[in-house]
Amino acid sequence: MGTNGVPFSWPLLLEVLIPAGLTAGIHWRSRIAAALMLAYFLLSKALWVWNDLLLHDDDGGVAWADVVDSLDACLSGGLFVMVVLVCLYAAGVYGTVAWHRLHRRQ
Repeated sequence: MGTNGVPFSWPLLLEVLIPAGLTAGIHWRSRIAAALMLAYFLLSKALWVWNDLLLHDDDGGVAWADVVDSLDACLSGGLFVMVVLVCLYAAGVYGTVAWHRLHRRQ
């Protein structure tokens, strides 16, 4: 906690606890938890880009170049990992829905 230069804060703890809770829900085959995990991941990436965009906003307006720079800065290093995680979370949603559909017929 705080050893990597980032001090401990409660929002950072929530960044761990929310996905952990949703992961437990997915383990128990909850369709809602799977959908929320996908939405949470996409929302966190969107907020990350938005936050970076606000840091670039020097002159009071957001230019298209600022948007491109924010997307490049936030996604360039982890774009492949992000795509893989979105596919995995989408597969989790599909899997939980398919499991419930299969067991509803029996």
